[in-house]
Formats: sequence, C-alpha cells, structure tokens
Amino acid sequence: MTMAAPPPPGSLPPPIDAVTAVRLPPTEQPNPAYGQLYQAYADAYGSIDRLRQALDAPVRTLGGTDAWLGPEARQWGGQLDTNRGALKKAADRILWDIYDRLSATQRTVTRV
Repeated sequence: MTMAAPPPPGSLPPPIDAVTAVRLPPTEQPNPAYGQLYQAYADAYGSIDRLRQALDAPVRTLGGTDAWLGPEARQWGGQLDTNRGALKKAADRILWDIYDRLSATQRTVTRV
C-alpha cells in the first residue's frame, strides 16, 4: 500500500509576518519554531520528488536493455525495485513527519 503525500505547504497557515505581528495582542508573539518548520516543510515538499525518483532511471535502464540478463540480473533488479519502493515510502514519511509536527505547532506563543 502506497502512502499518499501530505497536503502542500500552502494548505497550512503561513507564518505570521511582521505586519501581522504588530496586530497581535501584547501578550502574543509569532512562534519562531512555526516559521522554521513551515520553511523546512516548504523546502522538503519542493525537492522531495528528486528523492522519490532517484532510482527510477536505474530501474528503467536495467529493464530497458538486454546488457545484463539472467537470474542474477533479475534478482538484482528485484532488489533495486524493492529499494525504490522503500525510498518513495521514506520520502513520504519525511514529509508526513514534518507536516504532523507543523500542524501541531502553534503560530503564536505567549510573551514572557
């Protein structure tokens, strides 16, 4: 079963910018952790496809040529395909971990 990627960063509230921060109650301020997590999520979301697709070309090359045939080639190709699936799952897990953490983080914190 394939895990679906989480929603894009734009589906979450953005960090509070300086203009909006001025309008917060005096007891609140933007949470810097939220801003950092949001940026990390946006960066990861934007580049995760490179990780997901890292083994696609070798799989195509192995399956698209007859340069290496036989039981060893089939076994190695099966392992490569298994590892490609594991890599795609890991990529989605990375995104879900950041997304879950970001979703649980408050945009503001109480001033002390």
